[in-house]
Amino acid sequence: MTLPPLSDSTFRSFMELIYRETGIYMRESKRILVSNRLRKRILALRMLSYDDYYRYLTETVEGKKELPNFIDAVSTNETYFFRGDNQFQALKDVILPELFKKRKKIKVWSAGCSTGEEAYTICIIILEAAGVLWNGDIEVLGSDINTEVVRKAKEASYCGRTLRFLPEVILNRYFVEISDNIFTIQPRVKEKVYFQVHNLLKDEPPGYSYDIIFCRNVMIYFDKTTQKTLVDKMFARCIQPDGYLFIGHSESLLGSSEHFRYAHIFKAPIYRPN
Repeated sequence: MTLPPLSDSTFRSFMELIYRETGIYMRESKRILVSNRLRKRILALRMLSYDDYYRYLTETVEGKKELPNFIDAVSTNETYFFRGDNQFQALKDVILPELFKKRKKIKVWSAGCSTGEEAYTICIIILEAAGVLWNGDIEVLGSDINTEVVRKAKEASYCGRTLRFLPEVILNRYFVEISDNIFTIQPRVKEKVYFQVHNLLKDEPPGYSYDIIFCRNVMIYFDKTTQKTLVDKMFARCIQPDGYLFIGHSESLLGSSEHFRYAHIFKAPIYRPN
């Protein structure tokens, strides 16, 4: 079935709804992306137009149950194992040796974890850095607003592009091939990593006293006001006074935070509480 085009006014209405529900500022340049992704939901629900879908989301009781599917459709998830070499090098060579001296348990939050590659990578790096020198507990939480990617993270089945930067020694040490070129994470890693659906801007923090928070390539979708709210009202409440906040390489907290300062580690985008 062919739908009528997405009109200017309806696109603006969707932009406002996306911003209200997720904090994501969807620019005009994303109109085709939004149109294509929502078309699948509209056809699945056997509706006749984008206007019908918007009214369904905002004016009906059933529409509230559809909101997670709507959010899944418009949120972007691109990730792979060991993404961001210098940050993980800083984690392994500088930050973890420091924390091993002070902690019997290390808590990490991967906020905006997508399909889980980042959370599992963090756990593997902690295990690698610890070796036989540190035998404390590890707890890694991965959270995302997208219900489908959280389901995939829990499933932990990976292949193709997502494994392309994974060192072979790590693949052999921490992964199990379950079928032709499809791998899963070993139980000794999976038991330390858990996942949950979480809206960074609407839900209460999923925990407190995190030693490390990763929130990479998430804030690029937020305006400055939303970034400041996230960092100073969410992350600042959740992180240890001597903790570390990792953000994306194209992101900066300069002028966006009163509670974090640049850490100056390997020129990586890593921050510490003031």
